[in-house]
Amino acid sequence: MGLALLSALFTGCQSADKPAQSTTKATRLFAVTVDSAAFFRHGPQQGRNPDLTLPKDTVVKLIRPSFGYSKIQLVASGLKGYIASEEIGPASSTLLAAATVPPADSVAAHASGPVGEQFNLNSNDPRLIPPPEELPDPDLPAPEP
Repeated sequence: MGLALLSALFTGCQSADKPAQSTTKATRLFAVTVDSAAFFRHGPQQGRNPDLTLPKDTVVKLIRPSFGYSKIQLVASGLKGYIASEEIGPASSTLLAAATVPPADSVAAHASGPVGEQFNLNSNDPRLIPPPEELPDPDLPAPEP
């Protein structure tokens, strides 16, 4: 039993010697390396045209690498889909800087108030109109004062 315990401890310590893989945002960002890359929202299928064509240097976030097509997310729009793995490569530091710095307009919008879904409480949206009051059953006697 002591030998098995030492073996388990030694095996556990070996994995600690391996360098930790970095999962920072920069290591997951890639860019289109060809002039025009086909983008498929639900994966490539025979006889289907691509949903979009991405120009060179479009920055994408790699979600799941694969041999043929990798699942990605467009950094600019957040749209997810698939692109040929051979058509993307590590993004340059210039592209990374441009992709991670918010435009001046969005900084000003955040400073002036919250950004996101806005509701107009005076609208005729049926989700915002309260349900009608329930009336008492007409067969019940009237309440005494």
